[in-house]
Amino acid sequence: MKTIGTLSRASGAVLVGTVLLAGCDITNPGPVSDEFLAVKASHAGLVNGAGRRLAEAVNGVSYTGALISREIFPGGQTGSLGHPVLVQGGWIEPGSYGGHFNDAVQSRFIAESAIKILTESEEAPDPNTLAQAYLWAGYAYRVIAENWCETVIPEPDGSPGSLVPSTAPLSVAEQHFSNAISTATNSNFKLAAYAGRAQVNLWMGDWSGASGDASQITDDSWSFDLNMSNLDNATRNQLWFANDNSPYRAFSMIYTYYGGNQGLSSSPPVFVGYTEATGDPRTPVGTTSETWANAALEGFGQVPFLNSLHYTSGDDDIRLASGNEMRLIEAEAMLNSGQWSEAMTLINQVRANAGMNDLFTDYANGLPPASDVATAMSYLMRERGIELWGEARRWGDQRRWETGGLGGDQQLADFETTSVLFTTTIPERSRCLDVPDAERESNPNVPTVG
Repeated sequence: MKTIGTLSRASGAVLVGTVLLAGCDITNPGPVSDEFLAVKASHAGLVNGAGRRLAEAVNGVSYTGALISREIFPGGQTGSLGHPVLVQGGWIEPGSYGGHFNDAVQSRFIAESAIKILTESEEAPDPNTLAQAYLWAGYAYRVIAENWCETVIPEPDGSPGSLVPSTAPLSVAEQHFSNAISTATNSNFKLAAYAGRAQVNLWMGDWSGASGDASQITDDSWSFDLNMSNLDNATRNQLWFANDNSPYRAFSMIYTYYGGNQGLSSSPPVFVGYTEATGDPRTPVGTTSETWANAALEGFGQVPFLNSLHYTSGDDDIRLASGNEMRLIEAEAMLNSGQWSEAMTLINQVRANAGMNDLFTDYANGLPPASDVATAMSYLMRERGIELWGEARRWGDQRRWETGGLGGDQQLADFETTSVLFTTTIPERSRCLDVPDAERESNPNVPTVG
C-alpha cells in the first residue's frame, strides 16, 4: 500500500497557482506575520512548505548521492542536469552544494517553526496537520544525518549554532517521530512515524528500538512517499529527467552492480550486471535507440548509454520509508545480535516479495553462501542497495557500515579500472556532503573551508 505525504502534494497546487498568476499585475504582500500563521486556516499551508523543501532536498541528493555511491555511472555531463568533473569522479568539493543543504535545513526549520506555531496557537490544530509537521521535521533530520558529514543547529534562543556531527541531533528526530505517533489519528501517519523512528534508531545503534518500531509495519508493500511533480524543475524527479533524452542522457548504468558491462563496451571490467542476470523489477535497466550518453567522460571518452528504468516520469514519487525496508532493518538488528540465519530469512522474504530467489541462487557474483554474521552482512548490504536504489540512502549506508563492526563486503562497483578520473584525478571518494560556504561565511561560529 502506497501512502503519499499528502500535504506536500498540496504545496504543488499552491505552486501552480503562483505560476498561473505570474502574468497578472499583482503586488507582493511581503512576509506573512506570525499572527496570521497562527490562524488554523494557515496551518496546512505552513506544513506544506516543510514537505515541499524536503522533496526538493531528497530529489537533489538522490541524484548527486547516486554518483558518489556508484548507483549510477557518470556520462560526462556538466552544467545543466550534470555534475562537475570531480564530482563525477566521486569527490565533493568542501563548501559546495549549498542548494541541497538549504533545502534540507529549511525543511527542518519550517517544520519545527510550524510545530511551535501550531502547539502555541489559540485555535487547536488539526492533529494530523501537526503530526505531519513532526514527520517532516523527523525525516529532515534523518536525511541530513545520512548525507552530510556535519550540520548546524541554531541555539534555543535563535542565535547561530555551531558545527556538530550530522548524527548528533538524531535524538531530536526520534522525539519528533514519537510526538507524531502520539498525535496522529491517521493510521498511515502513525506508520510513517514508526518507520522514521526505526530509521533513526538504526543510525543511533538502538537495535532493539529499531526492530521494535519496524515491526509495527506489518504490510511489506506499504510505503510513505515524497510527492514529485513534473510541473516544476525543483520537484521533477531528477534521476528520471537527467536521462529522459529530453535532451539529457547524463548518466549510464554501465559498470554499476546493476547494469554491468556485457557487450556494451570493450573497456574493462566486463561482467554481467545484477539486473541482466536476474530480471529484478526493482532495478530495471535497458538500452535505447541512443548509443551514447550526452558527453565524454574524462579519461574514458564517450560512455555507452544504458538507461535506468526505475523511474519513468517526472511525477514518480520517491519513497521515504517502506515495509520492505522495515524487514531489512529487522534483519540488520538480528545480525547485531548474532542471529545471522534468522536475518537471512528476512532478507530472502524481501527478495521473494519482488519475485526473486535468494541472492546466492540468483546472483552470487563471488559471494560465498551465508554462514556467519559477516557473510550474511554482505547479503544485507546488497539487498539494501537493490531495494533502496535511487532513494538517497546508499551513500549514508556506505558510511555507516565502514564503522559498523560486523564486517561484510560492500562490493563497491569497480569504476577505478575504467578511468584515471576515479584514481589519480580526484583526491579521494567523498563520504558525505559538507556544510556549504554560504553557511560558513554568514555564521561566525562555523569556520570557513581552508
